[in-house]
Amino acid sequence: MFIDIHTHVQQFIENDLDLLINNSINSKIEIIIAAGTTISDSKKTIELSKKYELIYSAVGIHPQNIFDENTNDYINILEGLLSNNKTIMISEIGLDIQPDSPDINIQKEFFSNQIGLARDFNLPIAFHVRNAEKEALDLLETENIKDLISVAHYFLGDYEYAKRLLDNNIYISVAKPFLRDNNLAEVISKLPLDKLVIETDSYPQYFKKNRMRWTEPKDLIIIVKKLSEIFNKNEDEVREIILCNSKKILKV
Repeated sequence: MFIDIHTHVQQFIENDLDLLINNSINSKIEIIIAAGTTISDSKKTIELSKKYELIYSAVGIHPQNIFDENTNDYINILEGLLSNNKTIMISEIGLDIQPDSPDINIQKEFFSNQIGLARDFNLPIAFHVRNAEKEALDLLETENIKDLISVAHYFLGDYEYAKRLLDNNIYISVAKPFLRDNNLAEVISKLPLDKLVIETDSYPQYFKKNRMRWTEPKDLIIIVKKLSEIFNKNEDEVREIILCNSKKILKV
């Protein structure tokens, strides 16, 4: 069995989602976490969690999407969404520094407040960091993140970054990029398996002409296969360790 700890399956249209669900069932995917990026997107994750047994919801506001909608009273709104019994994570939150990004101080405020929400409700977080590793880690350490179960989503960093994540008791989520990036694979091979989880970050890939080449939760199979190769361990053993890590984080 597999758990995809981070996806955006709520953004698929119905026909494509039905195919994804069927592929997931055939691939023995046990749980898919649908992570929200805005308030309205978070509400969609809840709708899907009620419709599909294997989909669970995560709610949050992505740093790049802070101004996409009216975010007045966003913490109280997100808190209201937590009444859904299949909403089991705060995500996707974090920091993102790009030319078109919201002001970093505003991002930090949203990140910190959503960490506080997770703490109040004893929920894990999965966070996004792009071009902001130092800023994110400084904030996470200020928030005493060691006391909260947290996941660094879609890890692409170097070993020093990974080491600082681990020093703060943060799980590291591995996705498909290390399948083709040998340097990243080497970094991951140095990490403890009991601090790793896996994800696909699945979202609709209409730019790919071949529908069967879209990234989906079914691809967790090839992620585990690659992990077993770089750790020189049996696939079943790796899968079981990763599955236990994910269940511990999600409390399922």
